Amino acid sequence: MTNRRSFSSGWALCAALALALIATPAISKTEAQDRAKEAPLGGEALAQRKQDLDRALGDLGAFNKTLTSLIERRDDNGLDAMEPFLLGYLGQHLDALIRPEWTSNHPEVAAIDANLRFMKAELLIQLRRTRDVQRVLDDIRARYEGRGQMLVDYPLGEQNTIADAIEKLKNRKWNG
Repeated sequence: MTNRRSFSSGWALCAALALALIATPAISKTEAQDRAKEAPLGGEALAQRKQDLDRALGDLGAFNKTLTSLIERRDDNGLDAMEPFLLGYLGQHLDALIRPEWTSNHPEVAAIDANLRFMKAELLIQLRRTRDVQRVLDDIRARYEGRGQMLVDYPLGEQNTIADAIEKLKNRKWNG
């Protein structure tokens, strides 16, 4: 029974990863670098970027559910399969979206940007990558300095100020 369960969960994980890859637009390294250098957007371009950020936030939420499930089931094979995919998504797709400074400062996307950064840190905690979590934490502090009262959705399912969320993230980093 155990082999059948791990076999079927393995297939389910593969199917979920394949679906995520199909749904995620591929961007080249050059495109990612060009996106990082762009100036603040307006009009239709801003609406498109906001939609991209919202979609990425939804993706991270789905990845979080998958990781949580794999951890709860102690599915090491599933975690081993998920980790490189997730790290690739974070490093190539997400980082390209949130790299520009303006995304942290623009009033229409700053909250989404902050939530993406906290979700990224949460996923890295689940993967036990504390050094990477610390980099994200330092980045959040630098980008949102002076805006500690801004609300974010962290921990998941709660709203806290950035200052409180940073403290919770620091504690979670070592206890996660």
